[in-house]
Amino acid sequence: MTRGRKVLTSLGALGIGLVVGILGAFVQAHRSILIFGDRYLVIPWGLLIVLAVLMVAIRGLALTSRSRSTGWLILAGWITMTVFLASETAGGDIAVSAGARQWAYLLAGAILGSAVATLPPKPLRPEASEPRDPSDLGS
Repeated sequence: MTRGRKVLTSLGALGIGLVVGILGAFVQAHRSILIFGDRYLVIPWGLLIVLAVLMVAIRGLALTSRSRSTGWLILAGWITMTVFLASETAGGDIAVSAGARQWAYLLAGAILGSAVATLPPKPLRPEASEPRDPSDLGS
């Protein structure tokens, strides 16, 4: 891979992380509330979708580029944008508040993203190029 291609891949990975961070900051707040008489169940489907997208983006680009650094750059872009949107602006607005779901979003994203970015940049199971001939198995 040429140096220019590595730079473009790295910048693209950082950009993907920033976009996932921007979209995730707003989507993670979506939830469904199921009411069962006097009890209720909250399903944080937005949180689950964003974490899945983050992990797929990290792993997918790391496998495609065959480099862990692209996975780490996606995670760095996501963390940067998430922390930026969690901080209070001059107008007093924040996109990621300080509730339990938001803490779960930040911590689970950092932990799962780090775990996925640490995996080797090649498939864990090599793909079979051709089926084996039964006579080659030996007797």
